[in-house]
Amino acid sequence: MSLVLDIKKRYPGFMLDMQLGAGEERVALLGASGCGKSCTLRCIAGVETPDEGEIVVNGVTFFDSAAGINLSPQERKCALLFQNYQLFPNMTVADNVCAGVKDAGDAAARRQLAERYLGIFGLADFADRYPARLSGGQQQRVALARMVAARPRIFMFDEPMSALDSYLKSALEQNMLDLFDVYNRTVLYVSHDIDEACRLCQRICVMHDGHVEEIGSVEDVVRRPQTLAALRLTGCKNTSRARKIGIREVEALDWGMTFNVGREVPDDVAYLGIRASYFHVDNRAERGRNSYDLHVARVSDSRFERLVLLDAPRVDAPTRLQWKVNKVGMPVDELPQAGETLRMHFDASRIHLVCR
Repeated sequence: MSLVLDIKKRYPGFMLDMQLGAGEERVALLGASGCGKSCTLRCIAGVETPDEGEIVVNGVTFFDSAAGINLSPQERKCALLFQNYQLFPNMTVADNVCAGVKDAGDAAARRQLAERYLGIFGLADFADRYPARLSGGQQQRVALARMVAARPRIFMFDEPMSALDSYLKSALEQNMLDLFDVYNRTVLYVSHDIDEACRLCQRICVMHDGHVEEIGSVEDVVRRPQTLAALRLTGCKNTSRARKIGIREVEALDWGMTFNVGREVPDDVAYLGIRASYFHVDNRAERGRNSYDLHVARVSDSRFERLVLLDAPRVDAPTRLQWKVNKVGMPVDELPQAGETLRMHFDASRIHLVCR
């Protein structure tokens, strides 16, 4: 199983210029809204037609502008799952599952086929129901069963879990991982959730303004991002414009802070990033060497963390850094409080530097 994608498509005020190759693997497409993620999937599926380029899946040419090839969506045999699952409301669950299957046989054979694939997702007893009588999670599992039954050349998902609560989402992620283990296909998975992408995919493709900004393994992109877009999309809450001021020193221009990063700073460094859990209080640290006295402007709590907003030293354009504190097992009176001034230390090895 493989994908070769090299296309261009012009929209009003936007240009999709996408090159991507994938094998039997799961690739997450991450990017801000409007960067071209969904457009890419629609072009592969044949819902939209590129202006130029080629799309080849498993050796089958879906589209080639130079050769005049443009297969219909039906000929491409793609599986594309949207946020709303797109079940047919006037058809039973069993009929929905068989809707994309050619030559499914007589009524008894179709029923057997539907129950087989519904059984994978624990829905064999729901074959005679209509979509309106299903929960959102059940509808998604029906849509997944329909995808598998059609035996597609490639699986594509466009934010399929965005409308689900955390409990259902966790359970359905396991369903999908079971599916991926059984059916070896190229998988493209669009998401805004970096943790979801890390759990489900093996590679991450960071998209920005219609093109691939960065691509690599989950480990590489999360731990060693090479671009500002990747920094932000992988959950880095604190980013600043940066400039080199010494062999190992860099200035965070937006914060009015300087850091020794313990390694040579690239001459063309453009930004730095520090994740919200990658610094800590250290009252013994010497002020000025990656350690600053910062004022706590505000705190807010989730179930297991306290988010602390710290005023950066720059006074002409004040900026706040986000710091996450694990609340589990910590007495309430030891948690940071608004109005305090804390000696914060920034570990040199955990400061990200990127050049674009």
